[in-house]
Amino acid sequence: MTDRPTVLIVEDEVLIAMDLQAMLEDYGWSVIGPAGTTVAALALLEAEKPQFAVLDINLGNHTSFEVADQLIAHQVPFLFLSGANTDMVPDRFHAHPLLQKPIRFEQVVTALQRTLA
Repeated sequence: MTDRPTVLIVEDEVLIAMDLQAMLEDYGWSVIGPAGTTVAALALLEAEKPQFAVLDINLGNHTSFEVADQLIAHQVPFLFLSGANTDMVPDRFHAHPLLQKPIRFEQVVTALQRTLA
């Protein structure tokens, strides 16, 4: 087990996922994933509970809302990323930060710090 805080990355765009992973690891986080599908993300959650999660809303033909529901059930804070219309986000998730793509790394770090403070 690591002393570094853990973050789950759920992102289906490989380059974005790799960039997020590299940046978060450089910042001192231990990354779980990245997962590119809801099924993969849920399997990772079964194996390990992260301290935070970064969820792309659109994962191909699916959304990450099922993952978000599981994170809420396990009291794991998270933020959403989206490059699409954000009006589709259900009301139950409006308390969680949403960052529009393209994102800046500083936005993710600030959201992580605020949520975990």
